[in-house]
Formats: sequence, C-alpha cells, structure tokens
Amino acid sequence: MERRLTAGAGLLTRIMLGLALALLAGRLILGAGQNGETRKALALVVLLVLWKGLPPLCRRLGRLGAVRACLALTLLCLAVKGAWVLLVRVTPSGDYATFWGYANALAQQPVLAGGRYMALFPHIFGYASFLSWFIRLLGPGELPAQGLNVLLTAASGGFLFLLGRQWWGLPAGISAYLLWIACPSQTIYNSLILSEPLYTALILGILVLLTAEEGKRPVVRGVAAGLALRWCNGVRPIAAVVIIALVLWRVLLKPEEWLLEESRRYWLGLLAALLAVYALTGPLWQAHLTRRIGEEPSTTPGYSILVGFNQNSGGAWNQEDSDLLFSLSNAPGATAQQAQEGALEAAKARITSGEVALLPLMRDKLRAFLGSDHACMGYVNSVVRHTKLFALACNGFYYAALVVAGAGLVRLWRNRARSAVVLLPLYGLGLTCAQMLVEVAGRYHYSLIPMLLLLGQAAFFPPVPTETKIFQKNRESP
Repeated sequence: MERRLTAGAGLLTRIMLGLALALLAGRLILGAGQNGETRKALALVVLLVLWKGLPPLCRRLGRLGAVRACLALTLLCLAVKGAWVLLVRVTPSGDYATFWGYANALAQQPVLAGGRYMALFPHIFGYASFLSWFIRLLGPGELPAQGLNVLLTAASGGFLFLLGRQWWGLPAGISAYLLWIACPSQTIYNSLILSEPLYTALILGILVLLTAEEGKRPVVRGVAAGLALRWCNGVRPIAAVVIIALVLWRVLLKPEEWLLEESRRYWLGLLAALLAVYALTGPLWQAHLTRRIGEEPSTTPGYSILVGFNQNSGGAWNQEDSDLLFSLSNAPGATAQQAQEGALEAAKARITSGEVALLPLMRDKLRAFLGSDHACMGYVNSVVRHTKLFALACNGFYYAALVVAGAGLVRLWRNRARSAVVLLPLYGLGLTCAQMLVEVAGRYHYSLIPMLLLLGQAAFFPPVPTETKIFQKNRESP
C-alpha cells in the first residue's frame, strides 16, 4: 500500500514540477521576447555572477553562525531599503493614493464616511486599517508608511532565511536573504504605499509555521496559521491559493504519511485547527469591516472577473468596466453586493458571448502578469533619473531569478522531491491560475519573487536530509 501511494504521489509531483517549469519557460519567452537584447544580456551576466559567486560567499558568511548571520543580513536589509525610501520620496497616486487616503480616514473616523468604494473592494480595508494604526501612533506623514514597508521587507527576509536554512542549510538561508536585499523592484516598491509587503510577509510567515519541524504543537501552529491566513485574505484575497496548495501537498503528494499514526495525528490536528480558525474568523472579519465602513461589504468578485475577461484591455483595468460597476453601484437603493453581482452577470454574458478569444487573452494576461518586472517604474519615473537603467536592472534580475528557479525545479524533479518545498511551485501555479480569471497587473506577481529566490537555492545547494524527522523512526520500526 505504502509503495503504491508513494509511486503515485511521486508521479503527480513530477507532473506538477513539470508544469511549474513550463510556466517559468513561458514567462521567459513572453517576457524576454518583448524586451530588447540588452535585457537578455544583463540577465545572463546576473545569472553568471549568481551561479559562480554567490554559493562560496554564502558558505563563508555561514561561518558567522545562524544568529549572527541573520542579524547582519537584517541590518544590511534595513540599511539598503531604508536608504532608498529616504532618498526617493514618491507622492502617492493611483491605487497607492487610495490606500493612503483610506488609511488616514480610518485613523481619524470610527465609522468611515462614504465607505461605498471600500464596500465594493473590501480587500482595501485590510492594509488601510493596518496602516491606520501607525498613522495614529506616528502621525500622518508618508515616511512612516514607507518605513513600515522596510520593516516588513526585513521580516520577509528573515522568513526566507529560515526557510532556506531548513531546506538547504545555512548558506542557502543567507543566499535567499541576500538576493531579497538585492532585488531591484522590491527596493523600488518600498517607496510606494501598497499592500504587497504586508501580505507577502504573512504568506512567508505561514510557510514557516507550516513547514517547521513536525511533532511540536500542531494545534497552536494551526491556530496561528489560520489567523494569519484570515488577515492575509483581508489584505489580498488569495488565502485559498495557500490552503489548496497545502491540502494538495498533504493529501496527493505526500499520502503515505497518513499511514503513520503520529504523522496522521499531527496533520489532522494542524489542518483542523487552521481550517476551523479560518472559517470562524470570516464572519468576525466581515462584521468588523461592516462596523468600520458603515455598510455591508461585497463578497462577490464580479467586477474583477469582468475586467479579467475584457479582450480589448488584455484583462487589465479599463474605463468601460469601471463605469459599468459604478453605474450599478449608484443605482437608487443598490448595495455594494448587488453592484458586484450585476458585474458578475455582465462577466458571464461576456464569457459566453463567443467574442472572447480565450487563448490570446490568456497569453496577453500571462505576459502582463509575469512577463516583466519593471511595473514599479510607472510610479517613480517622475522622481528618479535613469529610468531605463532601473527598468533594465529590474528585468535583468527577474529573468536571472527565473532561470535559476528553473534549474532548481529541474533538480527537485530529478531528486523526486516531495517535501514541503513543493509548496513553492504549488503556490506559483495556483496564484497564476487564479490571476488568469481576474483583473491582472504586473505588481501582483510581487509575492512570487521570494518563491523564485527560494527555488533557486535548490540549484545552488544540495538538500538537507529530511529523513531525520521524528516520524521516520516509525517507518523504520519493524
């Protein structure tokens, strides 16, 4: 029984890793194909430097020990990212001005005046309310908000360090953190007021909770992960991607461990606690949101789906669909939920009309979502010089990260890896599939960059043996 389960799970894992590798290849083809030869050349240079120079450097830094190395990297991260936000001051505009305006309003008003926009797009509340705590504490200046991005970036770096160290050893943890510090687009995004640093830190923290050494406090971990997932979903509604990836890994890609009593007890406790907490906190979050914005928020993503299937805009924001949503919302007596349901009906009509060429649309959306990494430049080009050079650096680093992550996936495929590391490609595939159904934008792949950096460590370093976990002794028992 165990051998059959293991063989079947191994085949499914290889198929999943193959799909993830094909997705990486598609990103490079769609992205590099629309950019100049200079960017490809820069990506090659970055790749060679990473491949040849990074592992020896990280092994040398590993002599400091885990605590000292992590502390030194955190100080470096704070210095690099902090220097950028001090030197590059960007006035909030577009979506970032929306976050900033609502954060200030929530800091001053117990019940938001004119909360219909937030009722239509309730995920805005998650980040805006979080930011409002710091506005009340530190004042309404924009610099504390950008400083908060820096702190969240350092938190994400710490989580990358822990995950890399767990799967590939201390040098890999150092390498992942160093690459995160070096990532140009992430540095640039810190000058903006946006939710990506918060929900990315939450996702990485959840991965740390879920993949640490088994056997210790599964219910506590499940409760903590469930609370973090609920918060993450309130900031960006992608918690389902994490939950589905976790269930697929434990049920389909690692099924034989359910035959072990201790492993079964551990994961049943963790999953039950996680799902129960996540489900029970949903109504509480909705009630809190309703109380703060003064009306019932929508629970239907009709507008996002409508935009996602707009052939003319390539699935990106467009004035036509925006006008439709607000005409529905402004109808006499209409609620936010009714407006989103109306947008959903319009989306269904568009999809079934026969006028949407799905394959070209999905290609355009994949290019917009994953094809390049210089979307950050659209909001800082008015305050920085050499914008082409910055865009070149962003894309060069991104394409190099894709290639190294692809090499890591090949090694995982050859090693028949089925450890928790497969959560990384599962998350990438899940988020990409979800994004193909809704409105697309380049910055939405922000949370995939740390996953690429972690996968790349599989190409640089051999895996840490996983057969030392406590449940292995049961498999070896007669």
